[in-house]
Amino acid sequence: MNSDMSLYSVTELVPEEASATSGGCFWAVFGLVAAALTALTIVAGIATARVLNHK
Repeated sequence: MNSDMSLYSVTELVPEEASATSGGCFWAVFGLVAAALTALTIVAGIATARVLNHK
């Protein structure tokens, strides 16, 4: 099946272009998850320190 890409106002990419532009979202999501886990670890550490020092 050969579709007419001009009907949809999109640009057809060659495989090299498609592979170069794909996967960018993965690193953004990975960075956000890593930042959230880091923040959660810091908050948990601060809370634990306050509980242990409050004896």
